Amino acid sequence: MIKGSQLVGRAVIDMEAAERLGKIKEIIVQRDGERIAGFILVHGETIVGTGGTRQIIPGSAVYSIGPDAMTVRGSAMKQGLAELENLPRMSDIIGHKMVTRSGRLLGVIDDMLINGADGTVVGFVVGEGVRNKLENIFNPQRPQTHGYVRADADLHVGKDLIVVPDDALMQGEPGAHEDEHKKATERTDAADSHPWEERALEESTRPSIWTRRTESPLRARPETPAEPGLKSETARPVENTSPSPCEDIVRETSQPDRKDEAVTIPPKDQSQA
Repeated sequence: MIKGSQLVGRAVIDMEAAERLGKIKEIIVQRDGERIAGFILVHGETIVGTGGTRQIIPGSAVYSIGPDAMTVRGSAMKQGLAELENLPRMSDIIGHKMVTRSGRLLGVIDDMLINGADGTVVGFVVGEGVRNKLENIFNPQRPQTHGYVRADADLHVGKDLIVVPDDALMQGEPGAHEDEHKKATERTDAADSHPWEERALEESTRPSIWTRRTESPLRARPETPAEPGLKSETARPVENTSPSPCEDIVRETSQPDRKDEAVTIPPKDQSQA
């Protein structure tokens, strides 16, 4: 198994053309959450993450994931690219809080576990989040959760929360369960075998659970009239403050006129004196 975060930044090589295509920028996940659909590559990106060219590679084109690079078959890189644009990314999954059906807060998703042999999503790594990490510093005796939630479990996914079965948590470090996937890894030794392609062409075993965060209803807020909301919001602090701040605001709005009066009044008083 390999973590998704370890794939980000890894070089991608077209083994048929013997050409470096770029590096992995983002991982695309099938809506059922059980397999990798593809990758977003960038080439020529600057250190600060700007510039460069962007390219999408379908998961079916992957040949192998090695320690230094991911190799792909250039002849299979044009399959189903249009659909990949609308599928969720790993970044859409990271950050969701996980709660068991019995009401136990496990933590947040901070990574994904991928079977490098065929692109199967094995699970979602349980992270503690910033708040829990701070609590652990001041309370070392606080029970901590380590492990991952199985991706094939019956997950109920909301905007920011996931409810998981009580038996979906696999305790311990992810590497402790690596023996369960050795058989799948051994299949890559066959010269004519393309496990990534075979897995990508399989039909989904369950309905969609993941969506792009850009498709969330929260993104629809700008469609509401913005100007009335802004006016009411700027007026609220004035209505809730004491009379003196209100007088200051009134003075500021009419400040140019009062400055003119302040300049003209003293000469009149001096002339009368």
